[in-house]
Amino acid sequence: MKPNLWRRTRIGKYLRHLPRIKHIRGTWLHRRLGDRLFHSQLWHPTRRRFAGGMAVGAFFAMIPAPGQTLGAGLLAYFTRVNVPAAVAATWISNPLTMAFFIYAQYRIGCLILWHGPSEVPTNDILELLKHAPVPFLVGVLPSAAILALIVYPLSLGLWDFFTARIHARRAAPGDPVGKQVTGSNRPNPIP
Repeated sequence: MKPNLWRRTRIGKYLRHLPRIKHIRGTWLHRRLGDRLFHSQLWHPTRRRFAGGMAVGAFFAMIPAPGQTLGAGLLAYFTRVNVPAAVAATWISNPLTMAFFIYAQYRIGCLILWHGPSEVPTNDILELLKHAPVPFLVGVLPSAAILALIVYPLSLGLWDFFTARIHARRAAPGDPVGKQVTGSNRPNPIP
């Protein structure tokens, strides 16, 4: 799709309100972060940069602190991996999954500290954290590293799977999606 035609798509009516690069140049953000912020490596996904961004986002998703998205975005910026993938991967931890992650981090911390879980009932996560915060805090970083190490090869595998499906669909004979539109056969983009 040509760069100026995305505005005519269904999602384009929402995306056109986002600031463009020419509007951001010269602002305080551009002065602080420089032209590296606009480099295409950070925004257009490639196989390894996408997987790296997913791993960075998964690491920050396991850290129960405010600013997960900002931290993942900044680390993705400095490590030159895909920023949108890192930001999206922080959504692994949400209000529905966070209780499971907190309990898993508590159990990992108990394993590392070589003592059993406390006698506090485990059906109330906040009560558990109030009476035994040390095992939880010890289990945060190992669980984040474990999830990042799991997400990286999983993202590589999913990237390969989906790109193989896309290439197979394009190569299928008689498939109108795979045909190239050239010359005067090109449809008019304006309905």
